[in-house]
Amino acid sequence: MAKLTWTLVNDDASIDFTSSVKYFTYNQGRRSVLDNYGGGTATITMRNNNNQVAGAFLAYRQKVVIKVDGAITWNGFRGWVQGIEYNDTPGNANDATATITLGDAWVLAGQQIATSQVLTSNTFQVGEIAALQFYSGQFLQNYASSSIRGSLGYAGDYATRLNQIVASDRGKFNNTNGNHAYIPFDEISNLIETSLSFGRTASATVMAYQSFDRVKAIGNQTYVNSAQVTPESLATQTATNAQALGVGTSTITVATLNTTVTDGMNTATWIANSMADSDQQSFAITCTDIAQVGLGDITAMLTTESFAEISYTPPGGVSTTEWVSVEGVTVRGFIDHTEIDFDLASFTYYRVFILDDTVMGVLDYSRLGY
Repeated sequence: MAKLTWTLVNDDASIDFTSSVKYFTYNQGRRSVLDNYGGGTATITMRNNNNQVAGAFLAYRQKVVIKVDGAITWNGFRGWVQGIEYNDTPGNANDATATITLGDAWVLAGQQIATSQVLTSNTFQVGEIAALQFYSGQFLQNYASSSIRGSLGYAGDYATRLNQIVASDRGKFNNTNGNHAYIPFDEISNLIETSLSFGRTASATVMAYQSFDRVKAIGNQTYVNSAQVTPESLATQTATNAQALGVGTSTITVATLNTTVTDGMNTATWIANSMADSDQQSFAITCTDIAQVGLGDITAMLTTESFAEISYTPPGGVSTTEWVSVEGVTVRGFIDHTEIDFDLASFTYYRVFILDDTVMGVLDYSRLGY
């Protein structure tokens, strides 16, 4: 029986406190491609009958790392203590527990407010912002984005600015060994591991799901046929798909850092066309570690990878396979097993206009290429 091994460490004090943990949960990412990244949190419930919290030097803003499979390099979650709730169970100290709440780098970026901050980079602004964080180096950017407007005096929290970069460039953030790596839209096609697959039955090459939900056409979330994009300091650009003539508009408004109205219109047009398929689906699945044949692929999905194929058979339908992007993850770790929820988006939003390609091709996959 496969089973993930988790290690919880106070990284600042180099103290492993796994033996005191009763269970934990953490979440990261977002629900859909049009959502903002709101920050990931973790809660750790641990025994405290012998003051184990103090023994692990857990205190406000201590950095805690949740490692998967015990491998030093594989960090599933990295966060900082936001608060500690003690349950001292008066009269029965042996049952005393404490719940540690962690916030990841996105949470901290939302708490750090800039005042008249100069941002000069047009293509590596994520990296520039990462260096300005109190806990620097938590956001990574290895590839240039499309042109992003700089600022001579940015005022606001850094999480908002990072989300505006995502909205402008249409890329995504990926958990990479506990860090948050930005993948620009133009680089997504070069960073896909084509051997990863979700399916109904576990095998050496398939990660089995134990629950499976399909979602179609949620207005302004998974289905959008009109977009109003407002680049900073420029006029709002509106694009509407022809489907709106038959069903009415489902419009989303987006603030971006595009440098020209043309780029703003291109962003609006892409959203209105790529999201205007009412048959386009997103998925919510749950995988349990003890139901798997092997754990290498599922460990990769938690620590480095965010794209995979998914196979399913609708009731009364035929076996269907399509590419998806992991947008959000929730992990629940118990003594005897781990449950993992994946929020999966259709790959259509990230697919560049290549006609015939196994992953990126739009033929038979996207309404852009029918």
